[in-house]
Amino acid sequence: MNRLYIPLLWELLFIITTIHWPKYTLYLFFVFYLGILYYFYYFYKQFSFRKLKKNFGRIVTFWIPVALTFAGLYIANYIKVQVIPYKFIGVRDGTVQIIYHNELFPTIIYALMMIVIKPVAEELFYRKALIKFGSKKKVIAFTLLSLLLCALSRAHGLLGIAEWMLMALPVTIAYVATRNIYISLTAHVLFEFYDNIYSVVYAIARIFNR
Repeated sequence: MNRLYIPLLWELLFIITTIHWPKYTLYLFFVFYLGILYYFYYFYKQFSFRKLKKNFGRIVTFWIPVALTFAGLYIANYIKVQVIPYKFIGVRDGTVQIIYHNELFPTIIYALMMIVIKPVAEELFYRKALIKFGSKKKVIAFTLLSLLLCALSRAHGLLGIAEWMLMALPVTIAYVATRNIYISLTAHVLFEFYDNIYSVVYAIARIFNR
C-alpha cells in the first residue's frame, strides 16, 4: 500500500481544488489524470503496449469480455442519464462539471483527456493499483474502496457519488472477473470515445465555421 500514498494524497488535493476553483475544472482534471497516468506508467510500469497488442489477438478471452463490458457501461450510462434524474427530480447530484470555453485548444484538451488520459489513468489507479486479490473479504473491501474513490473524483454529493459508482461498476466487475486490466481499459477507452466523439467533433466544426 506504500505506493498508494502519493496518488491518494493527489486525489485529496484534486477534490479540494475542484471545490474551491470550479471555473478551472478542465485543467484541474487534466493535471490530475495526467499525474496519475505518469505515476503508474513511468514509476510502476503498470501498462505495457506489448501486452495490450498481444491481447488484441484474442477473440474469446479479450474482445468478447470487452464487448460485454462496453454494453455494461452503455446500460449504466443509460440508467444514470435517463432513469435516475426522473426518480430524483430536483435533487442535486453534486457532479463536478468540467467547464471549458468554446475554443479549439480547450476542446482538444477535453477530447484528449476524456477519451484517452482519463480512462487509462482510472483503470491503472482505481482498478489495477487499488483492488487486491486474496480472500473474498479483501477483494470485496478493496473493490468497494475503488468504486468510492473513483466516484469521489467526479462528484461531491451523495446522489452523484452513487451515480458514478454505478458508472464504474462494469469496468470494475470486468477487472475482478478476468484480472486482466487491458479488458477493462480497452472497454473504457472505447466507451469514452463513443460517448464524447460526437460532441467534440460538433464543437470543433462550430469553431471553424464561426
